[in-house]
Parts: sequence; C-alpha cells; structure tokens
Amino acid sequence: MMRKLIVGLAAAFILFTNSAFAAVNPEGARDEVLRVVDDFKTKIVDQREVLSKDTKKLQDAMREIIAPVVDFDDLAKKVMGKYYREATAEQVSAFVSVTEGTLLKTYSAAVIDFDPSRLTVMPLARQKPGREVRVDAKFQMTDGAPVDIAFYMEPNASEQWMLSNVVINNINFGLTFRKQFGVMMQQNGNDIDQAIAAWQKSLASSEE
Repeated sequence: MMRKLIVGLAAAFILFTNSAFAAVNPEGARDEVLRVVDDFKTKIVDQREVLSKDTKKLQDAMREIIAPVVDFDDLAKKVMGKYYREATAEQVSAFVSVTEGTLLKTYSAAVIDFDPSRLTVMPLARQKPGREVRVDAKFQMTDGAPVDIAFYMEPNASEQWMLSNVVINNINFGLTFRKQFGVMMQQNGNDIDQAIAAWQKSLASSEE
C-alpha cells in the first residue's frame, strides 16, 4: 500500500517561459508545492469519510487540486517525445485523456490515505541557473525509512508555477515515463494507437 501511495503521489504531481517572476521570486515555487500538499489534506484527507464512498467526487477533488499545476498537454509532448510530432491531433488528445483519466482512477484511492504530517517540504536550497526551481521534500514511511522527493517547478506564460518533473530517491519519473513510452512504441511496431493502449495498461498496472 505504501509503495502504491508513493507512486500515486508522484503520478499525481507528475502530471507537467522563462519569466522575471521565476528569477525574482523562486519561493513562489515552494509556496505552490505547499499549497498542493495543504489541498490534499483539507480537500481529500479531511474528507476521506465522504470521498471514500463516492469515487466520482474523489476523482473530481483530485482533478481540482492538480489542474492548476499539471499541464497534461505538455506532459503528452514530453512523454511521447519524438513520436509527438508524428501523432495526429486525435492521437495526442487520446494520450492526454488516457493519461489523466487512468492516473486519477488508479491513484485516487491511494492518495486518500496520504498523511500530510509525514511529508516535510524543505527550505529552498541554492538553485542552479535557469528557469526551473527545485523544491526538495522528505517523506517518512511507516517503518521510519526516509524518501527523498524533488519537485521541479517552472513558471508558465501566465507566471503560474507548474510542475515539470518529479524525482523520487534519484528515480527521474519524467525520463522514466518517456523511456517506457518509447519501449511501447517499439514493441507495437511504432503504431501510436496500440502504444497508447499499452501505456494505459501500464499506468493501471502500477496500482498492483
């Protein structure tokens, strides 16, 4: 269950301009992560008694929380990689729909058991030059083992901080997802429709 929760949190977050805002106020990136964590507590964990009995309400609550920080269209471009340019608009739309719908369905039940007190968002460390801001956090497993999480945030054209990647215990989920989709393309003879179907099954199987 804890493994499913950690992967669920990554998936929920991972869901992915340069501006003066990023250079002037990198703390805004950390504030956005704190807001999302607080929203999980107040809108899901504190409402678990009601939401656990209503799957649609739970998924709607999840969507409301992650929508401001996750751009699924951008996620499609990053995960599909070079195949994004080969895909039709309908195929990209299908990928976005499959990714968002499957992640919400698969991980909502896991996130409802999220204990915010186990997640500590660290003060910002010195940042590398560039538009991306790294926000470090530590999650404590029930056995006391620490899990290191790095949220990478970027501002969009409207100066809203958006999640661009998540790294957990040195596992780069953005890169991992991209490699997985590439393998699925190869296994399915570069047929994008079949690869998207395989991608959907892969996301759903992470629940097991």
